[in-house]
Amino acid sequence: METKLQLIFTLSTLISITGSSDVFRAVGDSVQLEMQNPRAETRDLSWIFNGSKNVLDYIKKNNDIDLSPNYRDRVEFNNETYSLTLKNLQKNDSGLYEVIIFLRFSRYIKRFTLSVFDPVKSPLLTFQQNPDSCNVTLTCRGHDLSISSSCYNTTCEEKEVTSPGGVALSLSVLDSSIVCNHSNPISWKKTTVELEIFRYLCPSEDAVSPPAGESAGVSVCLVKTGLYSITLIILLSAVITVHLRERCNKSSN
Repeated sequence: METKLQLIFTLSTLISITGSSDVFRAVGDSVQLEMQNPRAETRDLSWIFNGSKNVLDYIKKNNDIDLSPNYRDRVEFNNETYSLTLKNLQKNDSGLYEVIIFLRFSRYIKRFTLSVFDPVKSPLLTFQQNPDSCNVTLTCRGHDLSISSSCYNTTCEEKEVTSPGGVALSLSVLDSSIVCNHSNPISWKKTTVELEIFRYLCPSEDAVSPPAGESAGVSVCLVKTGLYSITLIILLSAVITVHLRERCNKSSN
């Protein structure tokens, strides 16, 4: 029993694995994957991509760096901190990066999960009114995501959806605006619509209705204007008629 415990203890000290660090970058950017505390007793190390593809191997004794041709001109290695810098990132660079450090009696492994994204574009926010009610349907679209929400007058339903890849789309109300927000871990864009426009689409039910005699206030105003115009025309006609008669009388004399 004691022998088994010693064997288990020995095996557990051979490999030390830390947790994976999540790293997010935009397409075209650079990223530096670095060790927090470089091991002074390091002999050799390897940087590996997705468990099988070697990025580089480093032999400390000879200060020899063996870099994969696939990463030539895109990778920088620091032989003091053992950090790896990847330049001009593309989305296919996303994945698991591991640095395996070979010590005298054990191995030390540090992992990084890199995710490379395109910057998001501004979302498209549209709305459509129900002709039979005050309900308005809002639709927010961005990337491969779409969400719809209902608004009644100026009260709107807030919604959010997130894709497995970390792209998020949300509809929310902020102050006097409806905000459609499109984001991923490295960027975000928004499109807004003012709530005020819905007041014109749907008058408030709390508004006080005018008395029956004033319900046609616009028409009464038009009638008054018409009467004033007719009166003015009659007066002008009378003045012109009197003037013409005076001229005729002078001509006959």
